[in-house]
Amino acid sequence: MKIKRGIILLTVMVVGIMLYVYSVNAGLFINSSHGNSTYGVYRTSIANKGYSRGNCTHCHEQHASIDNAEPDPASGSPSNYALFYDNYINQTDGVCLQCHTEVGSYQQGGLVNRSYSYRAGGWTNDTLNDIEEAFTFSSTSTPPGTSHHLDDIRTFITGKWGYTADSNPCVACHNPHAATGDPANAPNSPKSAANRGYPISRPSMHSKDSNAWGVWGDAVNEKMNSYTANYQAPYRYNSTTSYEPDGSTVQDGSNLTDFVSFCTDCHNTTYNSIYSTPLGRNLRTIDWANEKHGQGAPDRSLSRDAPYGNSTGLVLSCTDCHEPHGSTNQVLIRPEVNGGTLSGTITTIYSPDTPTTRPFTDSNKEIGYLCQRCHMDDYDYNTSCQPNRWYYAHHATSNNPYTAWRCWNCHPSGGGPPSCNTDVAAINCNTCHFHGATISSTNNGTVRGF
Repeated sequence: MKIKRGIILLTVMVVGIMLYVYSVNAGLFINSSHGNSTYGVYRTSIANKGYSRGNCTHCHEQHASIDNAEPDPASGSPSNYALFYDNYINQTDGVCLQCHTEVGSYQQGGLVNRSYSYRAGGWTNDTLNDIEEAFTFSSTSTPPGTSHHLDDIRTFITGKWGYTADSNPCVACHNPHAATGDPANAPNSPKSAANRGYPISRPSMHSKDSNAWGVWGDAVNEKMNSYTANYQAPYRYNSTTSYEPDGSTVQDGSNLTDFVSFCTDCHNTTYNSIYSTPLGRNLRTIDWANEKHGQGAPDRSLSRDAPYGNSTGLVLSCTDCHEPHGSTNQVLIRPEVNGGTLSGTITTIYSPDTPTTRPFTDSNKEIGYLCQRCHMDDYDYNTSCQPNRWYYAHHATSNNPYTAWRCWNCHPSGGGPPSCNTDVAAINCNTCHFHGATISSTNNGTVRGF
């Protein structure tokens, strides 16, 4: 009798422990987009076998297959982490992209994931609608553009923060067992205050224990206004009364994830050897505590478009200018910024390592399409001038950084008479304007590029 009671007691204890552990792990997962019982993971072939929406088996197969009917892993052997497909193969192939694609998705009904310009900027004309498409953007794609290079991310994170060579590069920024949609379950609508979610997790906080590696941005101390008191939200598309990221009237960043702390986990002066295969060089190091669009003191107060005005010391979020996954512009520059679309496509960003002197052409100042969204160009100062020219900003404002008569510093031909409409030989904008730049100014010491 005692033996039977002991067995019963032991069984109860084991079951209790199992239930306790399961409740802890499941709590985070069932609150995520993948684990949600209403709109979570739902692979059609698995659902047909009776598995409910949000069940782990939609991604993980304990024995590498179910009834020998599921697709074999692309490598021909069971995938790491018991996934139904290889964890990662290349830029456009891997387990995440088997579902996060509009066409041919294993997720029932496909998955729509919009750009940041759409979700936060409210630019609903953007046709980008899935993650796989975002990662196809390159200099040779149609349309051309740029995307985070997943091979390089995987190389970079290996050996850091508990990541290994087997880690999926998507997991550098996302905890799949915790991420929530942003907006939540409303892919064809911009964010609103009512449908906010938090899809990212900081890489420096990575833990193999999903419960210890929560999402980033949901807590009060993980907002932009916690990072800085000088954040000003940009306008939403075609509006001067609503602001990013959720279309409300909030402007101080109290409703915006602290993307600066998130992005500078990797893009900082400590990790100065992040190699870019598309660029063929290491990326620029970013010291957001010193740069003029960061927390560094401004060099001077150039006239700005609304809502920035002439306030000094304003700090930007990385996502105010950049898409997180891919863009039809170079260096992930958003196609919509501060309430409007860029007036041109940025197809060429010249390397400041080898600055060239060329005839004055549009491609010489393509970065100006971005600058126009927040700064006054010559046309803003004088409507007889052409847009996306910057004579006033450089030479004719009350606090201009360069005296016009020192032409040969930037205009080898001498420049000709100072004018906003004079076509002169000019160095490209990116010779001076790039993250980490410090440029000598003829008037006021040094000028930082961004």
